[in-house]
Amino acid sequence: MPAVIGKRPGTYLLIFACQQVAAVQVGRLGKIELQPGYYCYAGSAFGPGGIGARVAHHEKISQKPHWHLDYVRPQLQLISVWYQHDVHKEHHWANILSANMTAPLAGFGASDCDCATHFFYSAKLPDIPSYAVEWHNTQQSINQHIIYNEFG
Repeated sequence: MPAVIGKRPGTYLLIFACQQVAAVQVGRLGKIELQPGYYCYAGSAFGPGGIGARVAHHEKISQKPHWHLDYVRPQLQLISVWYQHDVHKEHHWANILSANMTAPLAGFGASDCDCATHFFYSAKLPDIPSYAVEWHNTQQSINQHIIYNEFG
């Protein structure tokens, strides 16, 4: 997938499916009880390798968790990625998701900002295309890469 997304920096949204209840300790942040349904994580990647490298990291199960998402990743199946190159909008995207989904653990993915969280839950597959209209930058479209969509 990174070859499809490319090495440019930008903002991404990961959509995960969860099939069973699981209690997970997320580092020092706290414990989260994952429920069957869908989780969305809004992030940005402005380092080496851009969005492609960050998504490649999150596709795998990390043996040494670094980010909050690494702790819950073994319980989640990545089903799609939405991304926009060359923009830093993760906080804006998180704000829109917060109005439409629930926040299962305060501070998740948001230790370096004022957002309540960057990780959201919905029992039903979220309507990302309708949210993307609000995210849209008139100079640039938002792209989607479907990983696995058995659940939608």
